[in-house]
Amino acid sequence: MEEQILQYRDAVYEQVVKVGKSLGNVTRLRILDLLVQGPKTVENLANTIGLSVATTSRNLQILKKARLVEIERHKNFVTYRLTSDQIKQLISLLVTVAEQSQPELAAIQTTFKQQTGSPQALTISALKAKLTAESTYLVDLRPNDEYETQHLPGAHNIPYDELPQHLAELPQDKEIVVYCRGRLCAYTNVASQALHDAGFKVATFNQSVWEWNQLMSS
Repeated sequence: MEEQILQYRDAVYEQVVKVGKSLGNVTRLRILDLLVQGPKTVENLANTIGLSVATTSRNLQILKKARLVEIERHKNFVTYRLTSDQIKQLISLLVTVAEQSQPELAAIQTTFKQQTGSPQALTISALKAKLTAESTYLVDLRPNDEYETQHLPGAHNIPYDELPQHLAELPQDKEIVVYCRGRLCAYTNVASQALHDAGFKVATFNQSVWEWNQLMSS
């Protein structure tokens, strides 16, 4: 009887460990964080992360074996997607736990914020209040495919790399609020500093679209 209990315990924990092992890698975490934004091809992921297609594909296979991602086929195109919204919740919770338990992460975030002009960071409730006012202009800095998958209400898509070419189009009489992929994304703060230097009143929203949607639907 006791042996049966121990065998069961070891067997179930071993299956849980498989998920933990698949998460214990920077590249795979970056892939999952990108897939929170929506389905992507291997080539798109490799280009965004800055790794070869072969390396990216190997990491995707590990995530697929752990059943954290799955393949989606459309004619001649193959994309990867998260297997469920629970994976998005897992990534969000993992970041929250790291922020609360790892003082080094808080120090990195604080230093980076200071280096980029200490922009005003809005909470979800603060952004919701601002969106009811016509004095706010919301900018989504993500690539167009991520914007088209889902975006915040009323957001205008200006990908980060294209921001300098669109400064003249932004309203000078409104507060510009910029957002990107979430709390681990650096683009939001860097873009806010560039906008501030260009004479705009600017604030940031550093949470993901998924996190926004979760709170709005609760």
